Amino acid sequence: MVVKPDSRGKVRKRMRDKAAKIWRTATRLHFTLDFRLNSQSLAACLTPDPAIGGTAWPNFSVEGDPRRQKALALWANTTPGLISFWWIAARQQQGRARLTISQLPRLTALNVRTLDEKQLRKVESLFAKFAVLDFLPANEAYRDGTRQDLDRAMLCDLLALPESILEPLAALRHQWCEEPSVHGGKPTRPGGGG
Repeated sequence: MVVKPDSRGKVRKRMRDKAAKIWRTATRLHFTLDFRLNSQSLAACLTPDPAIGGTAWPNFSVEGDPRRQKALALWANTTPGLISFWWIAARQQQGRARLTISQLPRLTALNVRTLDEKQLRKVESLFAKFAVLDFLPANEAYRDGTRQDLDRAMLCDLLALPESILEPLAALRHQWCEEPSVHGGKPTRPGGGG
């Protein structure tokens, strides 16, 4: 969930003021706008240091405690987070979900402003655990043990929801992964033999 930037900007002559203004918008949290569900595993990520973001992965600002960025990145990569992204996205091409930058604030997400200090400390430990783990592409959530562990950690450990929520979530996860607009015809779909 921690991704290094892949390019660096260079300030042009007589553009220092504009560059400084843009740099003030830098954050560590970034969301994808063109989510290839059947090949990409993350809907959101953090950079090691604040970055501006780009066309495909713009930065997203979260006010207040910086741990809220971690909470939102964790949530965005849970099954409910992936489904909420897919739900509002344009899905003209199978296996892809596209958002515009103006849609990002409309994502249904965990209200990170309501997390108390104890929960924010828990976010820190969960992020440290999951940031170093590999996730399968989103369309393989039905067989992704790491993502299922993240679901349990966020829903049951962080939000104190009962464990009984996990069984219906597993059914929803499986049904979502069977959706053609999610798997895009890849054999890695449930029952696809891949």
